[in-house]
Amino acid sequence: MTRDATKRLFQTAAACTATSLLLAGCISTSNSAAVSDLPTNWLSDARVESVSLQRSPDLNVTPEFDALFTARVQARVATCATGARTLRLEARLDKLTKANPFVTAVLFGQNKVRGSARLVDIATGQVVGEYTIGRTVTGSRLGAIAMAEAEEQMSDGFGAEICRQAFSADAR
Repeated sequence: MTRDATKRLFQTAAACTATSLLLAGCISTSNSAAVSDLPTNWLSDARVESVSLQRSPDLNVTPEFDALFTARVQARVATCATGARTLRLEARLDKLTKANPFVTAVLFGQNKVRGSARLVDIATGQVVGEYTIGRTVTGSRLGAIAMAEAEEQMSDGFGAEICRQAFSADAR
C-alpha cells in the first residue's frame, strides 16, 4: 500500500469515527483496575449489603447526590453480587465531571467519574477487595439527553465498574 493510500485510509477511518460519535449518542470507556482482587471463592458467594460514600467536598453535585449515588450503586451491584456473604462497599469519589449540555448538543461532551472502591467483609471488618474506578462517557447530539443526567449516569457507571471488576470472572 502506498503512502498516499495509507493516508487516505487513515483519514477515512478518522472521519468515520468522528461521524459515528456525532450520530451514535454515547460511548463509554473504562480505566478501572483491581488494586487487590476479591478472592475467587467470593465471586459467586458475596453480596453488597450497604454502600457508603466519601467524596471530595469540591465536587459540583446536587444536594441529593449522596443519596442518589448510594441507591443507584446499591441497585446496580444487587444484579451482579447475589451471594450470601455480606460486604460493605466503601466508595470514594475524587472527581465527577459533567458535560455542558449545550456543547454536547452541538459538538460532544464527556461525563467522568474517578474514585476508588473497597469491599469490606461485614463479619470480620477485613478489606477483601480494592479497586480504582474510572469511567468516561462521551456523547453528542443524540446522546445529549442521557448526558444531561450526569449524576445518574456516573452513579450507574460506578456500580457497573464494581460489577465488572469485582464480580466478573472475565475481568481477571
